[in-house]
Amino acid sequence: MTRKYVTISFISALGAFGLIHLVFSLIGSYGYLMGISGAFIVFALSVLTMAAGFRRRTAVLLIFFMTFPTALLLSYGTLYQSALSASIPFIQNLNEAYNLDMEVPKLLIRFSPLPARTFLLMAISWIFFYGSTARLGRVIATLLSLAAILFSFYFGFEPPTLSIILLGAYALTTPAMLGNKGQGDPEVGAFIAAVILGAALSLVIPPSRYEQPRLLARAQDTILSMTDPYDPIFYAGNAYTGMMKGAGTGKLGDTQGVRYTGRIIADIESAGATKRMYLRSWHGSVYKDNQWKELPAGDYDDVLTLFKGNQGEWYDQGAWLMEVVSRSPALSQSLENYLPERVKVPLLKKDFAVDAVYDKSRYFLLPYDASFGAPLFDYDRAPVSREGKAYSTYVWDYPEGAVLSFYDNERTGDAYFRTYENGEALYRNFVYAHYLTVPDEVKPALKQVEGLTKVTTMAEKRARVEQIQRFFAKNYKYTTHPGKTPEGKDFISYFLTESREGYCTYFASAAVMMLRESGIPARYVSGLSVDKNEINGASLSPQGLHKLGVNDRHAHAWAEVYVDGIGWRPCEVTPGIEGAENPFPNQEDKKRNNTGAPDAPSDPKDSKGTMPDNNGQKDQQQQQQSQSQPQPKEQPAPKQAQQVSPRSSLLPVIIPVIIFFFLLSLYPIMKMRRVPKILDRAVKDKKGFNDLLDYISRLSLWAGIPENASYEEMKKLSLDPRFENFDRMLDILIHARFSGRPLSEEERMEVTDIVRAARIRCLEKLSFFERIKLRVKGIL
Repeated sequence: MTRKYVTISFISALGAFGLIHLVFSLIGSYGYLMGISGAFIVFALSVLTMAAGFRRRTAVLLIFFMTFPTALLLSYGTLYQSALSASIPFIQNLNEAYNLDMEVPKLLIRFSPLPARTFLLMAISWIFFYGSTARLGRVIATLLSLAAILFSFYFGFEPPTLSIILLGAYALTTPAMLGNKGQGDPEVGAFIAAVILGAALSLVIPPSRYEQPRLLARAQDTILSMTDPYDPIFYAGNAYTGMMKGAGTGKLGDTQGVRYTGRIIADIESAGATKRMYLRSWHGSVYKDNQWKELPAGDYDDVLTLFKGNQGEWYDQGAWLMEVVSRSPALSQSLENYLPERVKVPLLKKDFAVDAVYDKSRYFLLPYDASFGAPLFDYDRAPVSREGKAYSTYVWDYPEGAVLSFYDNERTGDAYFRTYENGEALYRNFVYAHYLTVPDEVKPALKQVEGLTKVTTMAEKRARVEQIQRFFAKNYKYTTHPGKTPEGKDFISYFLTESREGYCTYFASAAVMMLRESGIPARYVSGLSVDKNEINGASLSPQGLHKLGVNDRHAHAWAEVYVDGIGWRPCEVTPGIEGAENPFPNQEDKKRNNTGAPDAPSDPKDSKGTMPDNNGQKDQQQQQQSQSQPQPKEQPAPKQAQQVSPRSSLLPVIIPVIIFFFLLSLYPIMKMRRVPKILDRAVKDKKGFNDLLDYISRLSLWAGIPENASYEEMKKLSLDPRFENFDRMLDILIHARFSGRPLSEEERMEVTDIVRAARIRCLEKLSFFERIKLRVKGIL
């Protein structure tokens, strides 16, 4: 047995450790223990059987292989039940992360997972043992390793870093092993280089930033297109679905954390952004039993006139107000009195589109202030559709303070404006009646938070939001893996008073209750959030719009507050989120016109009161008449969603680096294959044999024979044990040269065998790095 066989056995053992460690990390525990056991089995069997020779090696391989069907036949029932038992941790992991409905097998206590785990350990060990003895086995082991890594990425698991490094190195050395004819150890250099590269990448990119490879994402899209859109298994695997925990489909706090994959959720196009963009998907209004739900339909009975012919007016009423203003030159001029110099109302319209949506939920992804009117709304809830979620529209990028000052001071008889004003008064009453509810189970925790007194004016509300943001930043920790909420405890209360750590879902849920306790209507929202710099830095489309693939790392939850006059606005409370604005703006304090109009009040409550009541509203007849007025809000119909071309912020960097190092490792491997190829072709044709003669000259020169040496000088090489039979080779070549008779095939084969044997003996006397150096140079 040569050192080469030991090397192959060692690499196979490391590959077995990587795969076993990864698999057992998915199905439970004992990853390191099982991995070490499998590595020992593979190394020991490989070394022993290779030392025994071909026939005995084949016999051991077959005997080891036959144990598996035998075990299945003799213990099928027990092994099947044991496999079900062993699958429980994996099923629980999937259910936990993505709120699936997979049924956990109900088993009797007597069925232990140990037999199934042992069988799995032996099966993987046999595959890598087979890979150390045969090329087919090597290919199978490599494909299985890559499949295991891709499987982990598919479902959003974080594969152990060590497993990824070892399996990646094992896969990268496969071409070197398959191309090697038994000469030298090119796979060793490739394996070491791959391990070093993997270790370096793991330091640069921590596991929390791992993303799905683009190739896998495309394959996943193909799988999705062939499956049921509501299948819980194939559509698992991204943080966006995980962020919907508590959104009417699961309970908050029943997972260890949220997992990111980098999977594209939507492709958007935007004219640019002046602040952080929030794309709403779903919002919750009622909190009960660690779960957010929508308001029941019965709560809308008294305001049904508001939702007659519902086109989403009260889902995004700020956009509706801007549509009213833009259609009237007089109102546009009045609003422009509050805007910065040279800013006109039409310039506030910015093109926006969602080109494609990956996620198969029934909710759209809508930014705030979007002119999106369609018969898809139910009351003031998020629009719902089973069809495609792509659409084109525009958003109003207006300064909220200026618009509020305009709204509180405008006196006009415009029918559309009066329709909006009367409807807003009625809807505001509804909001204050239903979005201030705090459940009894949360009140004790809120009492421990100081300063949650009632606020009424715009300035007080603005200060309260800033107070809550500072409170969270100072006293709470952001983490993606906060652990489960203990059984029987309220999610929000436990977060506020005990754990004090969590991710956006935790902060948003708690903030909604703190805002409500302060007298500010609020609700919980989940969707996507994108920083303005990311949007503005994205590449441009032919139409001049910024194109961006928004992935599940943008999945987010936030609080939403009602700002009197312009409707629901995002309220960011999660620490570390940059670029978000306070939803209660500093208003413009002066008009800029030529009429000498008085200054606008610094707070609208000073002129209009804190909240309208029923006695202060217009009579019901006028309301009904105004509600029947035609709605000016444009209604772009959604278009069919398209396939997404997944992109990732890290993959454009990682993939070229991996390809570069892979190609870099291929160059020395190809150079090292130069001499073996010469030896293989020497017998086949004249050109091949001439290349062999050139190689003999290089080998002789390296051995100390001067260039153009005489016959006697060349024969001295035979005195060196490494060049045994070189004198016989020279006699054959000299005889052929002077006799004029070409060498026969047998003679060419004999010369080739003498040179090949000399080369092997030379390599055996060298150190590892000397062998690599001389093989790359084409000397050995």
